[in-house]
Amino acid sequence: MIKFLRANKSFLICLFLFSFLIRVVVFIAYLSKNENFWQIDSNTYHEVATQIADGKGVSTLQGAPNFYRLPGYPIFLAIYYKTFGVDKKNVLWLQIFLAAFIPLLVFMLSLALFPKNLLLAKAAGIYSAMHLGLILYSGFFMTESLFIFLFLIFAILFLASVHIRFCPRKNSFEGMEDNPKDVPFRYFALPDPIASSEPYLMLFEEMFSSDLEAMARSCCYQAQPQPTYPLFFCSGITLGLASLVRPVGHYLIILAMALVFLSNEALMLKIRKCFFMSFGWFIPVAFWLARNYMLAGALFFHTLPGGHFLYLSASRVAMHVHNCSYQEARVILKNEVDGLIKQKEDEKNKALSEIEKCNVHENLAIKYFKMRPFLTLKYWFTDMMRTSLSLYSAEILYLESGRQEFDYFNKDRPTGSMFQRYLFPQTNKLWLKLLIWFEILLYLLTLIGLCAGALKIIIQSIKNWTDENKKLLCAWTASVPFMTLFIFIALAGGYARMRLPIEPFLIIFSLSFWIPLLANFKNNS
Repeated sequence: MIKFLRANKSFLICLFLFSFLIRVVVFIAYLSKNENFWQIDSNTYHEVATQIADGKGVSTLQGAPNFYRLPGYPIFLAIYYKTFGVDKKNVLWLQIFLAAFIPLLVFMLSLALFPKNLLLAKAAGIYSAMHLGLILYSGFFMTESLFIFLFLIFAILFLASVHIRFCPRKNSFEGMEDNPKDVPFRYFALPDPIASSEPYLMLFEEMFSSDLEAMARSCCYQAQPQPTYPLFFCSGITLGLASLVRPVGHYLIILAMALVFLSNEALMLKIRKCFFMSFGWFIPVAFWLARNYMLAGALFFHTLPGGHFLYLSASRVAMHVHNCSYQEARVILKNEVDGLIKQKEDEKNKALSEIEKCNVHENLAIKYFKMRPFLTLKYWFTDMMRTSLSLYSAEILYLESGRQEFDYFNKDRPTGSMFQRYLFPQTNKLWLKLLIWFEILLYLLTLIGLCAGALKIIIQSIKNWTDENKKLLCAWTASVPFMTLFIFIALAGGYARMRLPIEPFLIIFSLSFWIPLLANFKNNS
């Protein structure tokens, strides 16, 4: 892999500079103006980061332990605050620099999924450098860029080492080292008596010793695969670090181990791989779980799910139960949950911990979900569709409207209003309309390429079960669960940024369909 990257060093340097330049221009020209970089969750991260920089730990400004957010992003910010002073705008230059490496990671991810397809890797890297969502969130005071950076490293290490049961046995970073067809072969013919003589054989060995060694290495390539335990361990560590930035790592580690067990390797080998990966994952998160257990008496990552499900998801069901507006439903639920918390505190004769309060919120949300199960499923499906189809230019539309919130949760809002919002954006600025329509076109092509590519590989595998089709199907099978997970966990969200970590996968798989199609069209014409 290192040799392969060195061979494309010039391209990667240019890709980084191109990516960095675009992000710098967008930040200076737009995001830095009027604090456009500041988002709804930014203040919480900023406050915790200042506390960490002051040596007060992961706590609120009042000094109480913070359980509501994970520590990864505040620690990242605190490193800058401690070194250069508290500056919520200039700290983002560190994030922009880090985010400029993401297209390079997309390049590597493409090679891990489709070895030797250099054109696809370059196209995916260039596309991701210009991707609107990746550009915007590199300059937002949000966790997305840091999480994507770590998640992509995990994905590269893991997907380059794992294989599914029906796929050919996969060596780490397959196809990027010496192969028999890459070894130069030189020969000349002599009469048999001479060619078989001992002096000639000694001369042949001396003249072509380097070729023989290369051929021996390549012939033993499949017979003596490189050990993948270090890769699984390192993938676990990077996933553990990502788990401290966004609360999905515990789902991802379970999903990754399930994919390992789908291989046709020996059971003990699969168990060892899972052990190395899970042990690597546990190392970064251990201190955080231990801290929460010592302070709250329970193992958990954060207390966000309670309020998240109650006020963003159950409140929409409560609108129908109480026949009221979304905001009125939130007030009703707040009064209910406050009463339940007080009741439990009176029973225990002590204040509830943060995780206990989180559980009360979750239980009340579940109560409302059970009242209207089909309505709940409808709203969850709507949220997943919004996550899948929302545009990143909506963030700019929101900023240009003076941060006027779109009424997503109005129960009388027709389904088509979401599409109308983008097709006929409420803005007088032509450049913004053109940007929105251009993103719609690009994303539509991405989805068409994704769906057509999936259908194509399924049909090809049914018609012709070759090793090449097995490898392609293996790449899809190993990646689709991760893509599905990020959409599924949007049950109470529904924002485009929730699918941002899987945009590199969408880009790669979509381009894997479009590039051969365009090449065939060019050849036929």
